[in-house]
Amino acid sequence: MRNARHVWTRLQRRVGHRGVALLFFALLDMVYAIALAAADATTRATPLYRFLETLIPLGAWAVVWGGVAVLCLVQAFVWHDRVAFSAAAALKAGFGLVVLGGWIWADVPRGYVTAVIWLAFAGFVQVISTWPEPEGTRGVER
Repeated sequence: MRNARHVWTRLQRRVGHRGVALLFFALLDMVYAIALAAADATTRATPLYRFLETLIPLGAWAVVWGGVAVLCLVQAFVWHDRVAFSAAAALKAGFGLVVLGGWIWADVPRGYVTAVIWLAFAGFVQVISTWPEPEGTRGVER
């Protein structure tokens, strides 16, 4: 446990609070990309996945989510990280709006729940993107 805490502290000093947030977004977006790319037949048969596939293939959705994940991962380690925060917020907001549209027009049951989750998370990403890095929290300039 002590060793894990040491690694966490070193990482946080290296990338700062904003970088840690971007690493979290990178993980989340990559897991979602993999879930889209590796969806089995049962999952693909759900109303949400059928709706998404009518817009663009699930593999293309996965590429978009994966691309934003990679961008967040890379920009976690640099000083100028606004593009990653913008992409992360835009992807989640856009996806939330697409799912909301599916609920309204394409009979995606309970799509409003998924939409609200992604839209709220997009707002949270946007709020974090405005927070300055606290003084003295980075050992190495990002």
